Amino acid sequence: MNWDAVGAIGEVIGAIAVIATLLYLAIQIRQNTKAIRSTTLTAITEHKHFELRWSSDIATAWRKSLTDPSSLTPDESWQMAEWMTSSIVARQNEFFQHKHGLIDDDTWEASEKIISLALSGDWARNWWNEFGPNAFTEDFVAVVEDILSRSDVDYAEIVEKIDKQNGPSTKNESVR
Repeated sequence: MNWDAVGAIGEVIGAIAVIATLLYLAIQIRQNTKAIRSTTLTAITEHKHFELRWSSDIATAWRKSLTDPSSLTPDESWQMAEWMTSSIVARQNEFFQHKHGLIDDDTWEASEKIISLALSGDWARNWWNEFGPNAFTEDFVAVVEDILSRSDVDYAEIVEKIDKQNGPSTKNESVR
């Protein structure tokens, strides 16, 4: 065997090694992308659970904001504004995660529904009109405005239906 043949064999082996390395890296990148998406979705889910727990702490203020916003005390109004800020900041994060391909369309559509629900009452809409355009990115504000223009959700009506089905709890009777 001459040196040219040995060189050719070496080049073939090198090419095979490069292809194998590229395939391995492609598999690793795909697995890493799945892991990042999974971690992102877990973080989003955990924040939604946090919001729900916090929502139960401010149930009276939330109901007042839907049914009689003028009856909110200054502390209740502050609680609502803090909850709303936290919730909408989380939705903005989800918007950017979706924009960068880290969450799928179904997950983002669920977030759009939360935006629609959260901003459906008069108090919440006023909060958004005052606070939203100044506190969030222009891209996100435009998306929220689009969501609200398409929304016909009335969260107060939804709560009323639930109350009729379940009967109001003693904790919430004082609001009515």
